Amino acid sequence: MNCKCNNKVEKKIGTISCSSTGQLDENSVYSSCGCEEDMLIEIKGLCSAEKLENMDTGTTWTQVFIPEVLCIPEQKPDVEQVASIVARVEIISQRVVKTPIFKLEDGTILENNEGTKVTGRKLVIEGILRQKIIYTADVKEQSMHSAHFDVPFSAFIILEEDASLVDRYSIQPCIEDIFVCRVSKRQIFKNVTLFIKATKCS
Repeated sequence: MNCKCNNKVEKKIGTISCSSTGQLDENSVYSSCGCEEDMLIEIKGLCSAEKLENMDTGTTWTQVFIPEVLCIPEQKPDVEQVASIVARVEIISQRVVKTPIFKLEDGTILENNEGTKVTGRKLVIEGILRQKIIYTADVKEQSMHSAHFDVPFSAFIILEEDASLVDRYSIQPCIEDIFVCRVSKRQIFKNVTLFIKATKCS
C-alpha cells in the first residue's frame, strides 16, 4: 500500500465532530487521517479476489459507496488507535419499481451523458452494513475495546424493459474495499466500496 503524507497539510480539515451524546456536532472540527496509522488497521469481511473474478456478473449488478463518520458511544473510552474492523452486509428488502423511460422516435432508448439507459424498471435494494470497530483506548492501560455500528443503505440496479414488478432476485453483496481511519478521539471515518449482483430467481 502506497501512502504519501504531507506534514505541511493543515490538520483541521472539516466541520463535523461528535457531541457528548454520540451524535454529530456540526459546530466543531476534526483532524485528518494519519497515513502511518491507517496502514496498521486489520480489515475483515472483504470478498476474495477469486470470488470477484469468478462471479458471472452479466449486466445485473451495481457498485455503491457507503461513506460515514462513526461516533464512539458515550460509555466507551476515547480512541488512541484503530486496530481492526469487521464488516458484513445484510440484505433486508428488494422490490422492482417502475421508472420513467425516454425513447427516440425510432424506439431507441435514450441514454444520459454517463451512458446510463433507463428501461422503465429498476430493482431497489435495501440493506444494513453491520460492522465492529476494535480499538486501543486512549488510557494508561491501553485496553482494547469494541464498538458496533449498523448503517442502512440503499442501491438500485436497472433491469430489462420486460421485468415484472413481482420478479424476485437472489442478491449477492460483496465488500470490495474498506477505508477506515481515526479522525479524532471520538470519531472514525470509514468508506465501504460495495459490489452487488442480482440474479433473477427462476
